[in-house]
Amino acid sequence: ARQKTARCPVPMAAGATRPRPVASSVPEAEAPPLPELSEERKVDLAELLRAPQPDDAATVELLLNPTPDSAGAVTAMMETARAGPPRYDCFISTGVAPAFAFSAFRHRNAEGGFQYDVRLTPTESSRVGTNSFCAQLKCSADCTRYTLCDDPSNFYSYPRELGAVFVGGAGLGNRISVLVPRVLPSGAAAQFRVLRPEDGIISRFLAGQAREHIMTLSGLWTSKEGGTVELTLGGEGTAASQRRTVFRATQSSSTLSLQYSSPLSCFQAFCIALSLVHHAQHRRRPSSEPRRAYGSAGRPPSPP
Repeated sequence: ARQKTARCPVPMAAGATRPRPVASSVPEAEAPPLPELSEERKVDLAELLRAPQPDDAATVELLLNPTPDSAGAVTAMMETARAGPPRYDCFISTGVAPAFAFSAFRHRNAEGGFQYDVRLTPTESSRVGTNSFCAQLKCSADCTRYTLCDDPSNFYSYPRELGAVFVGGAGLGNRISVLVPRVLPSGAAAQFRVLRPEDGIISRFLAGQAREHIMTLSGLWTSKEGGTVELTLGGEGTAASQRRTVFRATQSSSTLSLQYSSPLSCFQAFCIALSLVHHAQHRRRPSSEPRRAYGSAGRPPSPP
C-alpha cells in the first residue's frame, strides 16, 4: 500500500543507489505498455481521495510520494475548467469513477513569467481555521524551464523542490528533459531543500552538483497537434529495449489522458503535463509563426 518518503538529509547518502540514469531519447521502436494499476492501489486511491478533509496527511502523502514499483501504472486525466479563472483539474482513475486529485490555478509572477498554484480543492479560497495545501509549478519567462515546488508548510518544515522540467529552448531542440529526486527501491527519495537560489535542483544540476541524487527522464516533442508524449527512464549503458517508459500523455478530445508509474508521483506527473501544455500555449514564437489553437486542455506536443 502506501510508502512514506524517508526523512533523509540533503543530499541523500550516495550508497546503495541505482546506476545513475542519463537523458535518452525515446526509442524508435514502440515502447512497451505501462503495467496496469494494481487492485490494492486502486482501493487505496479510491478510499483516500474520498477523504472529507482534502488536506489530510495521508492524502498528501499518497499524491506527493513516489508511486511504488509494485503499484504498476496510474491512469489519470487533466481537464480545463470551462468557467472562472484559468484552472486545470487532475483526476485519477480508481476503477470505479475518476477521483479528484488536484487543481492548478495560473497566475503571473514577479519575474514576468507564470506560476501555477496547485491545490487539493477546486477553489483557491482558503478554509477558515486551516492551512490549505498549496504547492507550485514555477514557469520561466521564456516557457522552457519549470520548477516543481512543495507546499512550504510541508512535513519537513522547509521549502523543497520535487523536480524540474526542460522543454525545448537553447541546446534542447525538440527534447524534453525532466529531473526528479532519486528514488531508492525502498521508496525513500532524496530531498532538495531550497533556502537559496543556488540550492534549487536546476541550479545544482547545471553546476554539476548532486547529480547522483537526481533521476533524469527524457523524450521528444513537436508542435504538431494531437499525438502522444512519452518519457523514458534508463541507466547509463542501458540498451534501448530495456529502457522503461514511466510517463505518457495523449490528447483525446478535450482531455489530456495521462499514465505514470514509479518513480513519479501524481503531483510530478500532473506538473509535467502542465509544463507541456503551458509551453505549447505560451512559448515565444517567431512573428511569422501563428499561435496554434490547442484543445481545451491544451494539446501537448507529440513525438514525430
